[in-house]
Amino acid sequence: MAKFNLLTEPWIPVFQGGRVREVGLAEALLEAHTIARIETPSPLEEVALHRLLLAVLYRALPPLRGGCDALELLEQGGFDRNALQKYLCHYRDRFYLFHDTAPFLQIPDLPDKDPLPWAKLLPEMASGNNPTLFDHTTEENVPLASYAQAARALLVHQAYAPGGLLKRLGVTSARDAPLARPAAFLAVGENLFQTLVLNLVPQKDPGMPVWELPPLRTQDVQGHATKWPLEGAARVYAWPSRGVLLLDEGNGVREMAYGPGVEPLEVGFRDPMVAYRLGGEGQVLPLRLSVEKSFWRDFSAMLPAAGGSFPATLAHAVRVAEEMGLRLELRVLGQVSDQAKVLDVRREVYPLPQGFLSPVAEELLQKALELAERVGNALYGVAREVAMGVLGDKDQEELRRFQDSLPLLRLYWAALDGRFPRFLEGLAQPDAMDRWREEVRQAALRAWEETRAFVGTEGRHLKGLAVGERAMGLALTHAQAREGRP
Repeated sequence: MAKFNLLTEPWIPVFQGGRVREVGLAEALLEAHTIARIETPSPLEEVALHRLLLAVLYRALPPLRGGCDALELLEQGGFDRNALQKYLCHYRDRFYLFHDTAPFLQIPDLPDKDPLPWAKLLPEMASGNNPTLFDHTTEENVPLASYAQAARALLVHQAYAPGGLLKRLGVTSARDAPLARPAAFLAVGENLFQTLVLNLVPQKDPGMPVWELPPLRTQDVQGHATKWPLEGAARVYAWPSRGVLLLDEGNGVREMAYGPGVEPLEVGFRDPMVAYRLGGEGQVLPLRLSVEKSFWRDFSAMLPAAGGSFPATLAHAVRVAEEMGLRLELRVLGQVSDQAKVLDVRREVYPLPQGFLSPVAEELLQKALELAERVGNALYGVAREVAMGVLGDKDQEELRRFQDSLPLLRLYWAALDGRFPRFLEGLAQPDAMDRWREEVRQAALRAWEETRAFVGTEGRHLKGLAVGERAMGLALTHAQAREGRP
């Protein structure tokens, strides 16, 4: 039984011709130059779908040796149809969502004695110990997923499943999927074709994706019997992190068999979509999203001057785009997790100006981020002074709670969240730093005015505000001071 071939059945949501529609994998690649973008509300789907398309391109097209090959590909205006059709035709039988011996990214003989709801595949849906993020489904009331929906969820889970207890097929715990913790960086061009070329980072050996290998069976994953080196973009972009078998109900999927997948062996491979920073003990660590703050505040961690490294997709895309004069934007996407619990799912969008990777731009960016943090730290001190002025000699826990209740820092950072992309876009302008300095000062001032109105008008409140006013004057000197001066 073979059913729902992902090459031809519509399941990838795209924006094309002014509307959103679903296309098969083959159409997404063959007509990529006519498609504006993959269009999905889920940041995780956006990444997982791009990675699948890129994995196919790594194997179907002649290997890119460098930026010149990417430029030639962009000038062609579309992918080699003959090469793509030949490759996809050859592996057509490996792209069926339901298949007796080789279902896509699944294990055909996985025991279905204790099935799980398909909702476990998506962190946005309530399942197990997963907190409810954007959904109020219960495990006793799981809706029927369409085949397209189930296919996308399967892809997301294999890329994003957090490690933790499993207790199936002789395995007590499973490792993180490749993107369970790191943020993913996607450079976006003017259409899907450009986006894919810009993220097709040259690889010495992209590795063989799972559909080019013999289908996995239960015996291959029982007790983590199969271990593969975690390397090669084509291999990692479609990594079988978990054993899954979607159970077809004839018109959709409600349950699945579930178990361990292939255990990854760490070999020092750097995912092209991931940025890295230098840890406190000299180790190289992937950059993650934070539930407390927007990612732009961590940009400095991936700057070479700080011992970090930009994601290879970003470096490749900026170099190629500058040669072609293309406009780019950067999308930072991923999930925020605490052990096996997913706390948030995030998509942040930033402009990528010309010269973004130049030493001058990096230095300017570093100074801008340091200024924002310096003023933020000063405002933390202001909030502390206000709390002490209002409460007097209270215990530290009560002071901390009152300090945290003040909106000063939240409003300050929220204002800069909206202003930083504008600063980034004008990075090449000679007055960029002066403009940013004024943005930081205005954000601090407005946050303080709102905080004044929040605190109250009783005597103790006025006392606290008077103390805060003096501290605020000192905080603003940080915003006005130029680099290298007090």
